[in-house]
Amino acid sequence: MPLARPLKGMGILQVKNKTQPVWNKAAGRASSRAAGRELRLKLLIAALFLPEGLSFFIGDFRLTLARVLLIIFSIQVALGYLRGPRRVFIMSDFFALAASAWMLLASTVTEGFGGIKGAGIAAVEFAGCYYAFRYFLGPINSSVRIVDFASKVVVVVIAIALLDPLTGKLFTYELTKALTGYTKPIVEGELAVHAESLFRDGLVRAMGPLEHSILLGCVCVWLGTLAFFTFPRRFFGWSVALFALIGLWFSQARGTWVAYVMAFGLSGYYVVTRGLSLRWKLIGSALGLLLVAVFTLSGAPIATLMKLGGISPSAAYYRQTIWASAGPLVMHSPLFGIGSSWNWQAYSDLYGPSVDAFWLQNSMNYGIPASLFVFLTMTSPFWRRPLDNSPYLSLEERRLSVALGIVTTTAIFLGFIVHFWGACWILLGAFAAIRANLVEAATLRRRAAQALSRQGAVVGTGEKNYRFGFGPRSLKVQRP
Repeated sequence: MPLARPLKGMGILQVKNKTQPVWNKAAGRASSRAAGRELRLKLLIAALFLPEGLSFFIGDFRLTLARVLLIIFSIQVALGYLRGPRRVFIMSDFFALAASAWMLLASTVTEGFGGIKGAGIAAVEFAGCYYAFRYFLGPINSSVRIVDFASKVVVVVIAIALLDPLTGKLFTYELTKALTGYTKPIVEGELAVHAESLFRDGLVRAMGPLEHSILLGCVCVWLGTLAFFTFPRRFFGWSVALFALIGLWFSQARGTWVAYVMAFGLSGYYVVTRGLSLRWKLIGSALGLLLVAVFTLSGAPIATLMKLGGISPSAAYYRQTIWASAGPLVMHSPLFGIGSSWNWQAYSDLYGPSVDAFWLQNSMNYGIPASLFVFLTMTSPFWRRPLDNSPYLSLEERRLSVALGIVTTTAIFLGFIVHFWGACWILLGAFAAIRANLVEAATLRRRAAQALSRQGAVVGTGEKNYRFGFGPRSLKVQRP
């Protein structure tokens, strides 16, 4: 009978016999393919933070390196799903496709076939990123390594962004303008009048290579939370969280400050109630009751919620005015929206230069179902059993699963008071895919453990036991 030993990192028994050289070659090829897939995702993450001025145009169609990569990866993923092995189905796999399909359909209804261009690239950015991460992430700590890399990238991004307030100008924007000649009329106009969107409290708001300081604030919240919660016992995790706080401060995006406080509050709540299995249901129920009370009793519910969150009354009522003005437009065409090319600024009841609310803006562009499908893509990977106590995941994977829940909560909250586009819109798909990958990894490892356990029971007991998985509650598998 061939001898068996546990395969390092997976906890899967590896058979040792005369075919061992063949096994090693196959394992080596699989490892190389996995490393190549991770490298593609790392390249995509780095491309997300390249300055907008480095884009190139095909006619009036702007292509960034991230968009080009997503188009290429989407084709690779589609071909890979057709010929690759069957994967564990997560409901977000369906909702991501439904979101992109509805966006295309809604744009065709409201704008004709000409609307497919804008909706198509938005669908590729969200769903294409989701499926790229779902397909390219490997089974063993791949998600943790990607988050580790993204955390290092965001430190570099913040360091570049700090040059804006330090130099008293939009350093990255001015540099790329000098190199490529690319300018944005809206930015030039705001610079000319020292608009609050670029200047606040006598300082230039940090945005670095991103398109707006709001986007930098969101990235700081999300990556700072992921790094801190996933690597709490490493100096790296604490330093990234601190650096994110510095970037957040100089972005002067008030809504994201509230989100960062919320993230750390939820982290503390998790630590305190770790032994309580109903902790998320309790806090979810409490928040649900609060929302019902506010929307029932308050004449300005959005403003009330924002003031409860510590946001200034002027900013709170500005957001309330946006919802009060644009909400009827959405309800006039709830299924397909009013289209992304509609000149909403000409609508006399709208206030301000933009709709600073992602859920509202997305519903205006593509209808309420599109926003619902995006929301379900973000949340459905959490529908299965919690992963923080799974014996089939490593410690950092379990921490990452909780951190992703906290990040998703902050993203949902921020979606009511800020708009996501560019890197932040793409990252929404990435976070959902990383969580889905963790669910898939836990499921596959559990199935493998059960299969090996049954095999061991049939063959009989041996002289030595091996553990399957990670941690003290890992399943023991007997060597035949």
